[in-house]
Amino acid sequence: MRRIVFMLCLTVASVCGCLKETPKSSTTAQQYYRSVAQIRTGLNGCYQPLRSIYATRGFWFMTEVDTDLLYINGSTMYDANCDVSPAKPSVASTVWVNGFKGVMNTNEIIADINYSVEKGYVTEDEAQACIAEAVVLRAMYYYVLTCTFGDVPFYTEKVTEQNRASIACLPRMKADQTREFCINDIRTWILEGRYLPFVRTYEGGNNGHVGAAVGLMVAAKMAMWNEEWNDVITFVEALEDIYGDYSDASRYEQFAIDYPLTDVPFSVKFARESIFEMENKFEDYGTQVTSIIAAYAAPVRKSLSSDEVDPEEGGTTLYVENYDGILIPELGPYSRITSTVRPTSYFYKQLLPYYTEDLRNGEYSNNSSVARASSGTLAWRWKGYDAAKDTEKTNEKVMWFASSSNATSRPWLGSKFWCWGMRDQLDDNNYKIFRFSDVLLMKSEALLNLNKYTDACNYLNVTRTRAALEPVTYSGVGSSPVSLMDEIRKERAKELVGEFQRKFDLVRWNIWYDRTVMYNESTSLQSNIREYHRYWPIPADQVSYSGGALDNNEYKQ
Repeated sequence: MRRIVFMLCLTVASVCGCLKETPKSSTTAQQYYRSVAQIRTGLNGCYQPLRSIYATRGFWFMTEVDTDLLYINGSTMYDANCDVSPAKPSVASTVWVNGFKGVMNTNEIIADINYSVEKGYVTEDEAQACIAEAVVLRAMYYYVLTCTFGDVPFYTEKVTEQNRASIACLPRMKADQTREFCINDIRTWILEGRYLPFVRTYEGGNNGHVGAAVGLMVAAKMAMWNEEWNDVITFVEALEDIYGDYSDASRYEQFAIDYPLTDVPFSVKFARESIFEMENKFEDYGTQVTSIIAAYAAPVRKSLSSDEVDPEEGGTTLYVENYDGILIPELGPYSRITSTVRPTSYFYKQLLPYYTEDLRNGEYSNNSSVARASSGTLAWRWKGYDAAKDTEKTNEKVMWFASSSNATSRPWLGSKFWCWGMRDQLDDNNYKIFRFSDVLLMKSEALLNLNKYTDACNYLNVTRTRAALEPVTYSGVGSSPVSLMDEIRKERAKELVGEFQRKFDLVRWNIWYDRTVMYNESTSLQSNIREYHRYWPIPADQVSYSGGALDNNEYKQ
């Protein structure tokens, strides 16, 4: 089977990821893509690199755990502890390889679709939706690449025998220029061309493909990085046309009805609010498509001695539902949880303390028999059975976890991240990458930067009201843009924690290093962190392949 992986490299014989591979034959592609169904098979292949990025623990660690909100200790948690370099790139290698594999695949399919139109195999009308989808995917890959590495090489042509040597030697291009191209591309194909339906991503069922909403979101994200605030408003308003306008105070309660907090946990798949989810599947038989984030987010499960086994498993498998002193049947007896990610003191004491009225803090609630605690961001207590006194599970009650025996102790991450019935470390949750709440908070920030402070407060108050917090006013924050921006940053932290966003936000605001040094409690991270870690290094072997066109000059410090 022909491989089509691509990475920027120097030698003509070597394209992608240290592998001696060649680009897909143009003749084969041009002979194959002679119908929309055949084109769609090519588009399907453009998705796998994105999944390979988000399915790794390292990418979640890099984006969420080396920040001011979450931390983990452990000498081998390289991405969580900034223990990376060009020679030891860790997840940077995964992001680089798969990011440019995705770019290559989308460039190729766009070129092949155009060829099929030129030859009359498909009509222009049939091709437009397929090209638009590929345009969105390409922008998504460049979004991930620029957020992770900053300036990266940029190209849009199909890789051929004639051009691959020159593409292999491309230097970094300014990230804002890459983003500007993608913004304009999405403006043409999605906002103006409307070649994809303007509906909620998972409206009418999920077909696993990105649509107009994802494209508008990526363009808005890139415009935020470029501080093109009017563009942010333009793309966000198009998303509001799809998901609803809730800016007026009379609509705040309706937002909570349309998009309840109980839909936020990763275990709730294809929620109405979701703009993009990374789908995982767990099957007892057949292919397993899973990741392991839940294994780092749940309370520690007690290990039993070899004579304490599950008789139903023939005496070979440990059986225990004891999660830090509480028997929790929903989590199941077969998870494998060792090192765990914990909230920083700043997060659980200042942003989401136990006694807050914020429904996202995770205190037990009877509102849901499954999610149990709204979005369940944090968990001090849980409704279960006393592991020491009630092994027969006859008296379910709300209990404190053993290691967080009071409201001032450090809680666990909550049910927002847990996977029900997890086997070993196989997490079949869907990871929420983009949600409509993020859109509202982006618009709040954009309006603030356009000096529209009252409107900025209105958008900030939509998610606050859903979380049972009092609305803020501009005068109430001291009539200060700085204070209002601080409220927006806090709200983004509480609403979006764990959703592959925090580090990118902090870097975009130019405060990542200072806040992480101030609040992250990992001793390993504090030993390693440097200002240049705001971006991960390009792997050293890729710098070598480029013949010096690429560099890691900051890391030379």
